[in-house]
Amino acid sequence: MKNKPFTPVKSADRVFDILEALVKHSDGLHIRELGKKLNIADSSIHALVHTMLQRRYLKMDESRKLFLGSKFYQFSNMMSATPLVPIAKPIMKQIKSKFNENVHLAVLDGLDIVYIAFEESTNPLRYHMEVGRAQSAYITAVGKMLLSAHSNEQIRLLYEGYPFEKLTANTITSVDELIAELERIRKRGYSIDDAESYEACKCFAAPIYDSTGQMIASMSICIPFVTAQEKREPEMIAAIQEATNRITSLLKDN
Repeated sequence: MKNKPFTPVKSADRVFDILEALVKHSDGLHIRELGKKLNIADSSIHALVHTMLQRRYLKMDESRKLFLGSKFYQFSNMMSATPLVPIAKPIMKQIKSKFNENVHLAVLDGLDIVYIAFEESTNPLRYHMEVGRAQSAYITAVGKMLLSAHSNEQIRLLYEGYPFEKLTANTITSVDELIAELERIRKRGYSIDDAESYEACKCFAAPIYDSTGQMIASMSICIPFVTAQEKREPEMIAAIQEATNRITSLLKDN
């Protein structure tokens, strides 16, 4: 009995076509442009793209161009010869060992951040973290650090009509507040989440740059107020800045 000829699943084929098209067009493509290139009807391309955006295989910028999404950080960190996570991990471990507080590494995905690595404190009272978890960028130290790479004009466009959610008494609730905070971050070179995403938790974050000088990630140290490490905050800020500078240098050397 002869085997039946293999028939590819059409929707799966189209997903791979979309990914391959965006690999070839690193400057991004608009959704209609992508549909025309791949000869996919508007209704079909919209359904596929929105599913891929939801699953973070794609991301969309302020001009509504599509790019490969943050899921590919997880894949590239396993496959790349010069991955971010393996370079950052030993340095993150050093900071965690020194202060015994959570250390997080995150990248920007649209208006969210996605955690791509972490080192967890052994303190009984700590915040649990998972790789791949997403949070709104405006409520976190790592997110605000990454948003600070955008101009104020870009931030206004990105957050036009955005439904800011007040999670704590300190959460930013408007684009004007966010821009004012980003200006402070640019001046001092690091960002703070002062109980903005969670009550009774403070985080400090600093930027990581690639060999072209583009901010690609941010690292933070997070301190529950109950651990009473206020006196060490300047030391923690200096440590996280020194760590991200080291990672940036290592990325440039590779």
